[in-house]
Amino acid sequence: MARLMRSLSLLLLSLLPSVALADDELITLQSPHSAAVTVQRLQEAFKADGWTIFATLDQAAQAAEFGIKMPARTTIIVACMPDYTMYLLNRPTLAIDGPQRVLVWEDGEGVWVMRNTLRYQLQHVVNRHEAKHLGVLRPKRSKTNLRQR
Repeated sequence: MARLMRSLSLLLLSLLPSVALADDELITLQSPHSAAVTVQRLQEAFKADGWTIFATLDQAAQAAEFGIKMPARTTIIVACMPDYTMYLLNRPTLAIDGPQRVLVWEDGEGVWVMRNTLRYQLQHVVNRHEAKHLGVLRPKRSKTNLRQR
C-alpha cells in the first residue's frame, strides 16, 4: 500500500506542476487547468498506467439536479487492480475504505486536486484492518507499473 500511495503521489505531482499543500491527512495540489481538463488528464493518466477507474462522481452535477449551484466537485475512484485485488483477498474489510479516491474541486482561488496522505493510509486504513503485512504482497505485472516511476 505504501508503494501504491507513493506512485499516486508521483503521478499527481508529474501531472499538475504546482505548489503542494499538505497537512497530516491530505495532500492538495493546485492545477493550472480547469476542473474538467484536470479530471480528464487524471483519468487518461490512470488508464495509461493500467489503473481501473471505478467511478467518476460529479457532485456539482448531482447538486444541480436539486437546484443547488456548486462549483466543480468531482471524485475519481481508482485502483491498481492487481495490488488492490491481492489486498482484498487477504483483508476483505479493506473494501470499506478503498479503492483510492482523488478529489478535484474548484473555489475562488483555482482548481485543486486532493488525496489522502500515505500517513493517513498507514495510520487509519492499514491499522484499522490489521493489514500491516500487506506491503509484502506484490503481484506480477506485465504493463507499465506506476511504482517504476
